[in-house]
Amino acid sequence: MIIFIVRGLGGGGASADVRTPVPSSVMAELTGIPAATWDAVGAKGAAAPTFVGATATGAAAPAPGKPLVLYVGAEYCPFCAAERWSMVTALARFGTFQNLAYSHSSTTDVYPGTPTFTFYGSTYTSSYIDFEPVETLTNVPGGPNGYTDLQTPTPAQMGLLNKYNAQPYFSASVAGHIPFLMVGERYAWVGSGYSPQDLHGSSQARIAASLPAGKTAAAKAILANANEIAASICAVDGSQPTSVCGSAGVTAALPTLPAKGVAGR
Repeated sequence: MIIFIVRGLGGGGASADVRTPVPSSVMAELTGIPAATWDAVGAKGAAAPTFVGATATGAAAPAPGKPLVLYVGAEYCPFCAAERWSMVTALARFGTFQNLAYSHSSTTDVYPGTPTFTFYGSTYTSSYIDFEPVETLTNVPGGPNGYTDLQTPTPAQMGLLNKYNAQPYFSASVAGHIPFLMVGERYAWVGSGYSPQDLHGSSQARIAASLPAGKTAAAKAILANANEIAASICAVDGSQPTSVCGSAGVTAALPTLPAKGVAGR
């Protein structure tokens, strides 16, 4: 698992993000991945989450309402750039994105200009989950954190971030880094599930076009990680919809989800 620091690295020269809307043809490729491709890829090589919820033997009753999926990242961050590909494809199986736009990571950081999307300005609707994305910084240099400010977590989001993106759930060298993804206050990831190197030198259109077949290294990494994310959602939302949660790709990922956290909690 690769991680990145919330504070940013400072310095720069990154070009401004024009936030071009994702064309409908590309959205169709992101959301129209065949079931056979999802199942063929499975979860091989995907990064399992950390368990941050109650143990299987002492689990509390689910909170009322839909489970929360919280993402905290930044537009400059190349590891966030990689993780968004898996998030978009996974979440598209549970709901619908609108106003999703292109972005890229910083052009002066490691894995410069990694092609991706931004959740800033987008909306997501789902009958199964509530998705709350926070893009804290742009990819434009400036400001005390190295890049210009974009979004500030709400007090509730900051409370979850401080609680779960911290020790003892993550080591001192990892805690507080981005991207941070939490599903239902039960599972959490810090870092990208695969290397941004897999996306280097390509474009959003080319990567998206490779996903329905699932044959390239990038497509396999994106979709395996997405199956793992989907499995975590299925584990907290009552295994709905069955077309997703009962699929071979997701059921292959379910056994990899941890049932206990730090020190057996």
